[in-house]
Amino acid sequence: MKKGLELGDIEENKTITRNLNSSTRAHFYPDEDFIKNNRIIIDLTYILNPANGRQFISPDELDKISPLVEEKHRKLKNNQGDCLDNGIPMLGWLNLPDEITKSDLDDIVAAAGELSEKIDVYLSLGIGGSYLGIEATVKALTHSYFNRLPRDKRGGAPEIYFLGQNLDPDFLRDTLDMIKGKRVGINVISKSGTTAETAIAFRIVRKLLESWAGGKAADFIFATTDKTRGALKKLADSKGYKTFIVPDNIGGRYSVLSDVGLVGLAMAGIDIHELAAGFREMKKITDKSEFWHNPAKLHTAIRHLAFQKGKKIEVVATNSTSIYQLTRWMEQLFPESEGHKGNGLWVSPSMYSEKLHANGQMVQQGERNMIETFIRLRESDNDIQIPPDSENLDGLNYLSDNNRGMNYINQRVIDGPAYAHFKGGVPNMTIDIPRRNAFNIGQFYFMMELSVALSGYLAGHNPFIQPGVEDYKKAMFSMLGKPGMEENLKAINEDIAAVKPVVI
Repeated sequence: MKKGLELGDIEENKTITRNLNSSTRAHFYPDEDFIKNNRIIIDLTYILNPANGRQFISPDELDKISPLVEEKHRKLKNNQGDCLDNGIPMLGWLNLPDEITKSDLDDIVAAAGELSEKIDVYLSLGIGGSYLGIEATVKALTHSYFNRLPRDKRGGAPEIYFLGQNLDPDFLRDTLDMIKGKRVGINVISKSGTTAETAIAFRIVRKLLESWAGGKAADFIFATTDKTRGALKKLADSKGYKTFIVPDNIGGRYSVLSDVGLVGLAMAGIDIHELAAGFREMKKITDKSEFWHNPAKLHTAIRHLAFQKGKKIEVVATNSTSIYQLTRWMEQLFPESEGHKGNGLWVSPSMYSEKLHANGQMVQQGERNMIETFIRLRESDNDIQIPPDSENLDGLNYLSDNNRGMNYINQRVIDGPAYAHFKGGVPNMTIDIPRRNAFNIGQFYFMMELSVALSGYLAGHNPFIQPGVEDYKKAMFSMLGKPGMEENLKAINEDIAAVKPVVI
């Protein structure tokens, strides 16, 4: 018997090969053929056709709403409409694809490279928009078991872990086991420096790092924070941390192309020049294309009409474990931007076919209060053929006999449910991402950011603030005994005392 399992005829993992190649690029200029072959497509077949004799949305309805969508887009581009947060128009993300320069990106790559050479582990500390876009992009573009690969198979990148996105002590303690005995670098991402989840994690790991590195601790810490003010900025200046900027005019969930996202992505060896090119290309498409050829405007119009027609839930399903992380990014982007004044679709991420064996029954035959958006990866990095079996007890020889590989089968994981759910009364659309590369991820991000901004404008509220989020913070900090919140704690205790406990 051999020492262990060998992979035989299975080809080299193309995810690793692609990552190794992309990490060495100095810049990226997509030519016409590349752009054509990496075009994101939106399929509205099961939205605009009647199912079982019933029409959900007609082309005429989209025609009627299109002038309003175009008007809202003009307002966005002209810094008009309800877009202020503390007096600042939160529209910096809209022009960032054109404003970010090669020099900006080169500087980030250089800084990441300098720290990377000194560390084994990179800790990215942040929550919400300071976390989800970074993790989603890393997961979308790297090996599923990135941290377990040898460093040379990671393109020279350190292991990457995320902290500060929750307050679970077991999760933090388990992560510390992964970094024990290793050289650690930190990037703490917080505009204020007082966000509880991130600040607590930073205080803990900073003390550990200072104990290890002593007077050189500042060489291993980045702070991505406000340009001029705030607790973290003050600490960074006093300690001598290298700083990156959280822009005043870009909210966290729109910030992945800013320093907030780019530093961590460069650390992972992701080609941030290519990512920026994808943002730039989708901005050009959405600026110039008329309504019926504009994926962002069609996407927002359909979702807006769906809500008006009584839909409350949007199941966002994908056939790719790497792309699944993008649906989790959408889970923040859309509800936090749309969930105002009783508006908005609840976004429910799903990994198909896994979830088809779980809540698929509800989608097929439950209450007809949902729409479905498929985020399909057309071409996986790898394709694995189904081997023949002389016994054929599992009945799969019809696949091997027809040379069907897993990529072909995985496409039917979208096509089959899309048809079945449509016939079952769930209207759905499919957004096709041609393949896993930074260009396509950049395109996707900008498309969704524009879609949700337009959605907020159509609903008549500001999609760049989240006042409801402050309510939980106020209650939690009061209960923790934060100084200055004594009166609020008193009011909470009085409210609780007036409620009859029901504990079973």
